[in-house]
Amino acid sequence: MKYSILEDPRYRHLAQPKSILFKILSFIFDLYANTILTFYTPVKVIGRENIPKDTPFIFVSNHNSHMDIAVLAYSTRLGYERFGFLAAKDYWFDNDFRRNFFKNIINLIPISRKKNPESLDIDDTVTLSKGFIDLGNNIIMFPEGSRGNGGELQRFRKGVVRFSMGLDIPILPAAIAGTEKAWPKGERFMKPAPITIEILPPMQSKKDKEKLSVKEYTKELSSETKKLEKVITDALKKLNQE
Repeated sequence: MKYSILEDPRYRHLAQPKSILFKILSFIFDLYANTILTFYTPVKVIGRENIPKDTPFIFVSNHNSHMDIAVLAYSTRLGYERFGFLAAKDYWFDNDFRRNFFKNIINLIPISRKKNPESLDIDDTVTLSKGFIDLGNNIIMFPEGSRGNGGELQRFRKGVVRFSMGLDIPILPAAIAGTEKAWPKGERFMKPAPITIEILPPMQSKKDKEKLSVKEYTKELSSETKKLEKVITDALKKLNQE
């Protein structure tokens, strides 16, 4: 029988129902985040009707603050428990204590950033993501890869589209304005500031990855990534002008 990464005891919890402890801690975090995002840094949500109701999705946005993950989850009303996040395998999973501690708090999906004998290839990460979304969950990703400065967008990477095509699920784009003021990069604490998030219509490549040549697949990744960058850039400019 062919080995599956989902059988690995370090990762198989991602494709299993959540423990009671995880549900309790997730509820506590939701309560805390919802209180902060309702009263201290009030969030205005536009476009909630664009959230897919019958399929998992990859929720993406511009990224300027540690608050962005909480704002994205809050905007859907689905709860923190229903979202997973790609995380560096060497930091979050190779340390036994860190891995076992955080698996009861947050849905982290490992992705390798270093090449070594213990690395996961991209297909392993896609397989783990598939096991996770098959439980009715969703994934949050940031196309820029890291936090930017002061509301400025960085160049989008192709990873979001790669995962969307690999998992055959839509991308749900959003633009966030205000988190860069409420919790700026480099600051230790949040401060009161209004935040607006606009959820945009879902996007998905109409091409079948399996039927594309390597050249055609690479071209599709670039094309769809440019489209994604444009819709978020345009929406963010509009929010910042209001």
